[in-house]
Amino acid sequence: MAAGRLVRNSISLRALPFPDRDPGGTIEPMLPALLRGVIFISVLAAPFVAALLAG
Repeated sequence: MAAGRLVRNSISLRALPFPDRDPGGTIEPMLPALLRGVIFISVLAAPFVAALLAG
């Protein structure tokens, strides 16, 4: 009986870290950096766009 419980515990421990490796979790930290990059590019491009619109 104890051996079956030991096998079950070792299987559950091996399966525990698996949900941390889902693809959605790796994209999430990239979103703030992506948003900062978009804001940075738009701030850099704003004077050029204004000059183009002014003629």
